[in-house]
Amino acid sequence: MAQIKVLEENFNPQIPTREVVYNDKNVRVMRFYLKAGQEIKPHRSPSTVVITVLKGKLSFFIGSENREETLKEGASVFYDPEEAHGFKALEDSVVQAVVAPNPTKRS
Repeated sequence: MAQIKVLEENFNPQIPTREVVYNDKNVRVMRFYLKAGQEIKPHRSPSTVVITVLKGKLSFFIGSENREETLKEGASVFYDPEEAHGFKALEDSVVQAVVAPNPTKRS
């Protein structure tokens, strides 16, 4: 059944906030709310990860912390399985990550 999830800014001045938007056996959708200067450290996923900037401007780690690309609202970055990914907010920002297949629902 179709679901609607409205963007609600949920910032925490101490740490990035993470919200599960949708989660089933096929896909996991997360939103991250970051105040300027907060970051999600580079990490890996066994799945494909697509990250879209919904608000703000962020520096994305591409493969390692040594290569960064700045992306603004509306831009997306696509990561292969096991490719390192992470990001740092250059201003208050919201990003949405789509992870498929869902690594938390594998049998």
